[in-house]
Amino acid sequence: MRRIGRLLLPRRPLQRKCCETEVEVADCNVDVIREAIDCMRAQGVDVVCGRWLIDGSPNVVLFALNSSYWRLDSWKKEFWEATHIGSPPHDSETNDAILFGFLVTWFIGEVRSRMYGDARCVAHFHEWMAGVAAILLRVRHIDVATVFTTHATLLGRYLCAGSADFYNNLQIGRA
Repeated sequence: MRRIGRLLLPRRPLQRKCCETEVEVADCNVDVIREAIDCMRAQGVDVVCGRWLIDGSPNVVLFALNSSYWRLDSWKKEFWEATHIGSPPHDSETNDAILFGFLVTWFIGEVRSRMYGDARCVAHFHEWMAGVAAILLRVRHIDVATVFTTHATLLGRYLCAGSADFYNNLQIGRA
């Protein structure tokens, strides 16, 4: 197995005003990731790659959601048809989660399709905004292991308030 290293990809949607002070923009030196980024850029996605300016300087890939906003209606339709999970028409947080989820899924799919041999991939998703991508990876049968973590935020409170036995029913989240 060829190891490409520990990568933090993608972290969150691109916010240009924060990017200038939080990210050292640089070209990616990992072929499969650089090729995935180039593929997405060729299709109009605004992508920034670099190092996050925190301890450890992890690699980061950020997507500008507004560069794919024109895809929102078709992605919402696809998500509904694949999962029967609806979304309010004018809710900006939900729309952003769908855009981010589809972009992350697209990116991971591009990276995964370029990996060779017995290379393995694990995608860790934290909190509700990343949940769309975790679902889409399963629906699209993209060969990656997934980890989803949540805590006492909105999703966590809803699960607890609804008396959902979340941890003993994880198999219902598998496609």
